[in-house]
Amino acid sequence: MGTWSVAQTAAHVAVVASSYTSLLPAMTKPHPIPGVDTRMRQTALDELGGLNEYTLQHLTERDPMVLAVRVGSAVEQLLAISDDLDPLRRVGWLGDAQLPIAGWYAHLLNELLLHGRDIAGAVGAPWAIPQRDAAMAFEMFLVTLLSGDTGRLLEHEPMSRSRIAIRFRSRYTTPVTLVAQDSRMGVEPPDRTAVDATLFFEPAALMLILFNRLGKVRSALTGRVVVWGRRPWLLPAFLRAVRFP
Repeated sequence: MGTWSVAQTAAHVAVVASSYTSLLPAMTKPHPIPGVDTRMRQTALDELGGLNEYTLQHLTERDPMVLAVRVGSAVEQLLAISDDLDPLRRVGWLGDAQLPIAGWYAHLLNELLLHGRDIAGAVGAPWAIPQRDAAMAFEMFLVTLLSGDTGRLLEHEPMSRSRIAIRFRSRYTTPVTLVAQDSRMGVEPPDRTAVDATLFFEPAALMLILFNRLGKVRSALTGRVVVWGRRPWLLPAFLRAVRFP
């Protein structure tokens, strides 16, 4: 959650959820915050702070109970229209990356899981992230995002000049190899690509690491992530290249 308060965090989740009810295909109502669709598609990952600041300035409600109702209402709307949408249709997303509609839903799921944890931690309430939900966020959001055109989303990210290939495996996901080099990050066939290391992970732990909620050393010491291979020391550099706010 960084420097955000509980109210600001709740407002951010409400903005994301309400944005999707306006920006997804088949939705005809205007977005409540002017210009968000254009700003979103012009924003690279390392510029996301500016977009978040803009939206929070326009959404002035800070009552967590009111915001919770807004989030619930937006989720209900998204579920109601989901049957009529093609989940594989790619639509412009943050940084004009082309994300399938299923990926939009998985991204919102990830927002609810991570920011729900942020809020629960701040108020001392229990919060568990189900492994299968985290696995869905990893596969349907992150992997499908990197499988297609990422636009300018990763334009300023610190990619390695040399090729780094990491195979990701867990009990809940299909094995996949992610590759970072220069300004490109992508997905390659898991069994036909030479890899530098294999990462066996619990999906909840991996998503917490990628979104800066959990330290890599702590996760390794508890066995939630395990790495091996010919060059496992390249994993930290790879994870820096795929970090998210």
